[in-house]
Amino acid sequence: MQKAILSPVCSGLVIPGLGQIINQDLKKGIIILCAVFALFVAGIVRFLQIIHSVFRSGHTDVSDPQALMARLGAEDSTMLWCLGIAFVLLWLYAVVDAYRGGKKIDQLETGSLIK
Repeated sequence: MQKAILSPVCSGLVIPGLGQIINQDLKKGIIILCAVFALFVAGIVRFLQIIHSVFRSGHTDVSDPQALMARLGAEDSTMLWCLGIAFVLLWLYAVVDAYRGGKKIDQLETGSLIK
């Protein structure tokens, strides 16, 4: 399978950064993987902080899902949105970069690179 197809598919559907590793750009692939992991951990930590603040108030009735959802909705989720947007941008960058790198490798292998 051509790297111009395989690497962006792996970066897009498996995990961002895998396409760079397939293209043998290990440094960039590891940096992207670490950034994805850091964004994931930061998102989990922020989500747990929100959950903790909802239940710490003591006014939340767990048996009433509507009240619980209203309380969760009242919390500030700006950081979660920012982390989500950063992840999507990183994901898009990884897919596009993997495609461009794979296409360049394919052209070098076929000898059709125009300088």
